[in-house]
Amino acid sequence: MSSQPNQSLIDGIRCLQYLVSSGRAIGCRELARLMGINTTRVNRLLMSMASIGLTTQDEQRRYLPGPGIHALAAQAIRGSALFSQALPLLERHAPKDVVVAMGVLWEDQVIYIYHSEPGSQVSQALAGFHMLPAWQSVIGMSLLAAEPDDALQARFSPEQWQHLQPHLEQQRATGHVIWRHDDGEVSMATTLGAHKAALALAGMWNIPEHTLNDRLSELLALSARLGET
Repeated sequence: MSSQPNQSLIDGIRCLQYLVSSGRAIGCRELARLMGINTTRVNRLLMSMASIGLTTQDEQRRYLPGPGIHALAAQAIRGSALFSQALPLLERHAPKDVVVAMGVLWEDQVIYIYHSEPGSQVSQALAGFHMLPAWQSVIGMSLLAAEPDDALQARFSPEQWQHLQPHLEQQRATGHVIWRHDDGEVSMATTLGAHKAALALAGMWNIPEHTLNDRLSELLALSARLGET
């Protein structure tokens, strides 16, 4: 039996992920350009997924997620220990006066699986918050630090790498990232171990050092609680 990855399967899953992440109807050519593969191949993959209800087409023959995606989403949520176990803990124990976020990496993007705003009674979980480039996210910085520098430099521009590097070094040295934004905001993140996810606090503005340390302790304590799930 071959030990080589099945490229057709990989392309099909990536194709579905890009389609769902686009948040709109999208044509084969645009999707192929985003994925960096042949348009004919993308069209064949989308048509195959349409046959089992995972994709559908609008009047302009652009593709959208089909009704089968709802079943897949429900099954994925049920199978995610991180989501099913962490969400109730976050709803009970996360601070209510700052942004609290939990996310994972996909294709150098951060996908948020939990995101709450100060004063909000309802968090945005899974469907409610868009992706963000990893180099622009404190969660992304925290998670990217697990990869070697040479692999990362090949994927990011020199400007992006210059922004990333000190935060990656901080994560590797201390186990967390504190990002002091130019506009006075402070955000911080730490990884959640085996889950390959990270937890962040953000939306803290011009806070003194002692408050920053208190917030970091709060983040680490919440992370430790989630690490028990």
